[in-house]
Amino acid sequence: MSSSASSSSASSTSGQTSITKSSSTSVTSSSRTGSTTSSPSSSITSSFSSTPKTSTTSSSSTLYPTPSQTISSYSYLGCANASTPLALNALTKTDQTMDISTCQSYCTQNNYGLSGLQNGDSCYCGNGLQSFSAIQNEPGAASDSTCNVPCAGNSTEICGAQSYLSVWNATESVNIPPTMVKQVGYYPLKGCYNSTISATKPSSPLLNAASTSLPTTNSAELCVGYCATRGYSVAGAENGNRCSCGPSLPSTAEELVLGACNAVCSGNRREFCGAEGKVLVYVMDISSVDSTGTPKSIGQRNDATVKPSS
Repeated sequence: MSSSASSSSASSTSGQTSITKSSSTSVTSSSRTGSTTSSPSSSITSSFSSTPKTSTTSSSSTLYPTPSQTISSYSYLGCANASTPLALNALTKTDQTMDISTCQSYCTQNNYGLSGLQNGDSCYCGNGLQSFSAIQNEPGAASDSTCNVPCAGNSTEICGAQSYLSVWNATESVNIPPTMVKQVGYYPLKGCYNSTISATKPSSPLLNAASTSLPTTNSAELCVGYCATRGYSVAGAENGNRCSCGPSLPSTAEELVLGACNAVCSGNRREFCGAEGKVLVYVMDISSVDSTGTPKSIGQRNDATVKPSS
């Protein structure tokens, strides 16, 4: 499903692939009730969804939640367009007994703050919307009434629509530790690296084509979007609040243990964004996403979710 608020294209020039896109908005999970963070999205959107379910079976008693409404420690963010690659791409499951609480529990038990229900029977998890997916109450996004398909396991509840997600955010009463975002659009996680180009060049940044300071808004999704907008294939989040870009990862880059990148993002406390002197690096790889929009990283173990005490 293409968002009316944005568009993008992928191209390859002189053997180097880049992404050109217009700005969009995305939502990141927050430990604050109903809190959202607007940020640039980072990857290509096209229409993909399963067979549509009819909404005619819903009755007058069907629950149509309103944005910011809180039910059982979860705040309803709104109706978001689905996308390719997936808007929420950490975990997914399809179940003919699906309902809102089943999806919420599945996501939070795996340390993800956002749960999205689509087409009545599908559940998606993550900590930030991406790929031009936008919540209905943001400019250019879907009307909330677009999410109108009853849940397969409970016809009194709404579980998205054919190409739309009913998105819920776990509130501060749900303890979710920060996690490494495995992939953002076409940018899979490469690893944690020293922030300088090599030990012999301590004053030379690892990624120096473009950079920005984001004291209150940084997240993996925003940082990748910042770099993708500028046509760079490599994005790096550093010290929680900085983002830098480059055309490629230098061969002299010093890789560190993944857990060394343990600073939480300034714009999403449920994600890690590098550390002081350390960069969490994402490198564009079109082949990392299959024809259905599903990244190869989906369902991987959610390691390094607890910030070390030292």
